[in-house]
Amino acid sequence: MGLERRGNNYYYYRKERVGSRVVSTYEGKGSVAQLIARLEELRKEEKTLDQSADNKRKQADLVADGEMDKQIDAVCAYVAVYVDALFLTRGYHQHSRIWRRKQNG
Repeated sequence: MGLERRGNNYYYYRKERVGSRVVSTYEGKGSVAQLIARLEELRKEEKTLDQSADNKRKQADLVADGEMDKQIDAVCAYVAVYVDALFLTRGYHQHSRIWRRKQNG
């Protein structure tokens, strides 16, 4: 965005990319141009603050997800131990990570 000084006056041009070219659009001159430039600065600051708030929210969500993952891993470990004990008491053994029924003999 551009507040440009030409001679003794200030001019404000809005710049936007159209395809591979940058197109300038005249918005105002003098005190109006300075006011528009200040409003654009405030919009950018607000956008930056919103983005930082979103980033903080996302970070908090990731921390909460990490804690939940730890709890799920703990439950899975308990279930695995329980299943192993159950199979062993029912007469199974594990061969190459596959549970097999023990043969009588």
